[in-house]
Amino acid sequence: MRNEVLRGLLAGLTGLFIAGCSIFGGKAAEEPQYRVIESDGVIEIRHYEAFTVARTVVDAPFDDAIRRGFQRLFDYITGANRRQTDIEMTAPVLVNVDSDRADATAPIVFLPRRGTHPGSGRAPDDGGMVGWTTSFVLPPGYTRESAPIPDDSAIAIIDIDAQRVASITFSGRLRNHAAETYRQDLARWLDMRGIEHLNDWRIAGYNPPWSIPAFRRNEVLVTLQ
Repeated sequence: MRNEVLRGLLAGLTGLFIAGCSIFGGKAAEEPQYRVIESDGVIEIRHYEAFTVARTVVDAPFDDAIRRGFQRLFDYITGANRRQTDIEMTAPVLVNVDSDRADATAPIVFLPRRGTHPGSGRAPDDGGMVGWTTSFVLPPGYTRESAPIPDDSAIAIIDIDAQRVASITFSGRLRNHAAETYRQDLARWLDMRGIEHLNDWRIAGYNPPWSIPAFRRNEVLVTLQ
C-alpha cells in the first residue's frame, strides 16, 4: 500500500515537472501548434492546428477527479498501452466549465459535468459539478489511428479539428475569482468587436504548483465560431 502511494505521488510530481517549469515559471514542455492572428496586449486570437487527445472521465468532485484522471492518463503515456511506449507530455493544464466541447486547446483538459457535488473553486463556476473529463494532448504526429491503444478501456483517443481560439493571459495562482475577472474582460473585448464564440470557457495553467505565483502563466480561453 505504501509503495502504491509513493508511486502515485512520484508519478504526479513527475508529470507536473514534465508539463511545467522551474520555480520562476520557465516552460520546458511543448505546447500545441498555433499561430497568433491578432494581438492586443494580453489578449490574442490564435489558430490552433488539429491535434489528438487521450481522454478519460472520472465521476468525482474536482480534486479527486483530477488526481485520478491525471494518474490514469499519466500511466497511459508512460507505458500502460499496447505498445508499452512512452509518449512525451506537453503543456498546459486546462480547466473547462460546463462545455460540450470536451477537448479544446491544451494537452491536459479538465471538463466538468453538471451534478450535485460542489467542486474545489478552481473553475470560474464549478458549483454542482460531479464529473470531470481529463485529457492530455498528444504530441504532433499522433492521431486516433496511430496513437498506442490504452490498456485502460476508460481512456479514449480523440482527434480534434483545427480551431480559432481567443485567449487572455494573467499571472498568479489559478483561482476562480481571478479567472472570472479575466474571463469577463475577454468576453467584453470579443463583444465589442462582434466576435462570436462557443461559450466553452476554460482556464489554462502552464506551470507546476511550486512555481512562484508572480511568474506563472495562466490563460482563459474560448473557442471562436
